[in-house]
Amino acid sequence: MEKHINEKYQESYYSETLSNGLHVVLWKKEDYAKSLFMMSTPLGAMDLEQVDEAGKHYCYHAGIAHFLEHKMFEMGEQDVMELFSRMGANVNAFTSYNETAYYFSTSNDIKKPLELLMNFIQTLQISKESVEKEKGIIVQELNMYQQMPDNRLLMETFSSLFQNHPLKYDIGGDAESVCTTTLEELQQCYCRNYHPSNMVLFGIGDFDVEAVMQLIRENQDKKEFSNQPRLYRKEVVEPHEVARKEYRFAMDISIKKQAIAYKLTGLKDSSMRNRMEWCFKIMLDAYFSSLNPEFQAWIDGGIINDYIGSEVDFGEDHGLIMFYGESNDEMRFKDIVAKTWKRMQQEAVDKEMVERLKRRYFGQSLRSLNSFDDIAITYIRNYFEGLDMFDALECIDHICEEDFEQAREILKNADMAYVVIEPENS
Repeated sequence: MEKHINEKYQESYYSETLSNGLHVVLWKKEDYAKSLFMMSTPLGAMDLEQVDEAGKHYCYHAGIAHFLEHKMFEMGEQDVMELFSRMGANVNAFTSYNETAYYFSTSNDIKKPLELLMNFIQTLQISKESVEKEKGIIVQELNMYQQMPDNRLLMETFSSLFQNHPLKYDIGGDAESVCTTTLEELQQCYCRNYHPSNMVLFGIGDFDVEAVMQLIRENQDKKEFSNQPRLYRKEVVEPHEVARKEYRFAMDISIKKQAIAYKLTGLKDSSMRNRMEWCFKIMLDAYFSSLNPEFQAWIDGGIINDYIGSEVDFGEDHGLIMFYGESNDEMRFKDIVAKTWKRMQQEAVDKEMVERLKRRYFGQSLRSLNSFDDIAITYIRNYFEGLDMFDALECIDHICEEDFEQAREILKNADMAYVVIEPENS
């Protein structure tokens, strides 16, 4: 078991990779009553095509990672959530585009819920009948999200940006993909992606680290796992052009919602992606937030309201920057976005503003270290990216003008998609 210490953040954790490949991290937080444990696999909504070390391809229906998340909470006739509840623990799970995670928190003894967490994740007990029943539940859930304007705006923007990339699909897939998913497909996907060598178990709290690590070792030593080849997400060949230049639809809203998104090229190097994302966040905060002196004039002029923001996301084979807001004045909203995009491409951010934002991000990082959920998710996501969590946080301190110059180069020749939700009565 290796100890990792970060003097700057005054935090430490222990890690060990077990003989079956499971990577375990135990983060000591003294004087906290709560403990949290999270177990995650890098199977996400984007993993629709995978390739193993031998070059063999595996294909799945959209939404399979989310479908598996639903089915994992069955252990034969037992309800996993009810079992955790009896132990005084709260359990939950989520599926993102890049991972699926299961976690519990408790202020009681952690031994029984931790054993249960490992056991239910490492056992798939589902029947054809339960899979068929679940399809209706998931389709109903997807229909519910379709009625949420903010979620619908995001999904239609992704669908407008990408022609081939799985980001064009909802995390849960769609009714057709869900209804055509089979028991056999779920079982095969589970066996390939839920092997211990593919997963991380993260725990945080004020507990005896050695005792908890021994409990985990003993639990894993009792189990046998068949060898599974290492899997990789198949890289998607995505055209430069967006799938739809403009898309409009109506919902029950009072003010138009708009998204303007720019499609960029992905970045293979994870450290580079991390640096570029920080650069773009600084640019967006400097030019498209209340830090911009013109921001209040945009509000006073009725161009925007409090519903306004931006997002940046990069992967190995995709990249995007999105602006969104509410405004019935489409042309003026598009104009401020266009001017912001031009400034991002051509202007150097004021050095004083850069330092101000660096201090802000450092403060946010410090506050996040008081949240067990934030620590667990941040560590796991960085681990799957091959990054050290603290190196990723401290990257912001080392960003220089050369990085901004590289970021501005990335913005050139981007293609744009425009999505609008109009009020139904208009």
